[in-house]
Amino acid sequence: MKATYQTEYGSSGVLKHGELSPPSIKPGDVLVKNFAASVNPRDWMIRSGKYQLQFLVPKFPLILGSDFAGEVVRVGSRVQGYEVGDRVYGMKNPSEGLATYAETVSVPAKNIALIPSTLSFTEAAGIPLCALTAWQALFEKAALKPGMRVLIVGASGGVGSYAVQIGKALGVHTTGVCSGKNIAMVAGLGADHVIDYQREDFTQDNQAYDIVFDTIGKHSLSSCHRVLKAGGRFVTTIPSPTNLKAMALSKLRSLFSRDQKEASVVMVKSRGSDLDRISKLIEQEQLVPVIDCVLPLEDAAAAHDRSRGLRAKGKIILEVRSCDD
Repeated sequence: MKATYQTEYGSSGVLKHGELSPPSIKPGDVLVKNFAASVNPRDWMIRSGKYQLQFLVPKFPLILGSDFAGEVVRVGSRVQGYEVGDRVYGMKNPSEGLATYAETVSVPAKNIALIPSTLSFTEAAGIPLCALTAWQALFEKAALKPGMRVLIVGASGGVGSYAVQIGKALGVHTTGVCSGKNIAMVAGLGADHVIDYQREDFTQDNQAYDIVFDTIGKHSLSSCHRVLKAGGRFVTTIPSPTNLKAMALSKLRSLFSRDQKEASVVMVKSRGSDLDRISKLIEQEQLVPVIDCVLPLEDAAAAHDRSRGLRAKGKIILEVRSCDD
């Protein structure tokens, strides 16, 4: 199969495109003919050897990629509910082998869901990791409920764009933080209010929120303390020592006070049941993928460079193979 891979850590120049052996499957897996993948920030962190959980990353030759969208071509002996020909999508974490920058993907059946009929493979590939991160951050970590006020930092990015839409679907008051050029886009996704971080520091506002969700990793419970309500929650995607310490201390203190402001770190789980719930929102037209650009798999290096510049509006998609293949 054709794949994009690396045999050493470094800049985007270490990525190679060529032929590798296709994967095998275990009894609980499905084999997927992959049409599209997407680029996530952890891809270039892993590529450079600087991912926070690098010890979980597979050995060289390393095929990157978490998201995939394709067609089932083989089903493991213990798999139920899926059959050859099904259009499926999902994600894989480092501990599950990654390897979605490839024409064929082996994945646990528990990770996948059927692609909504309204979506192409290209659109579907931009959903799993980012939408699951937003879903699990807001519901599992922050206990999102109707009537809450939520602030989303990085609202125009992959995770942020889904968080805004999930907030709108649930009927919460959502404030997005992004650059001035992306204000119209974020408002169009359903944000009730949008802050241009280049002109206004939200941490100094007089507004108070039940939840602050930082999808970028530039803030902390300490920096957001002023704008969180009593008992409010700060959620981040970055498991830095500072954030992990704040999470442990705040959870301990919350045992003694309901007014304690808590910190949480969301570590996305590749859970097909959550993806099914996200699919229902897509089918109800309450959630749409936001695509920044589509590049061929062999241009993964350029896609990494664009992602690392933190200027993408939505998701960067890698076309693995033509739909005619």
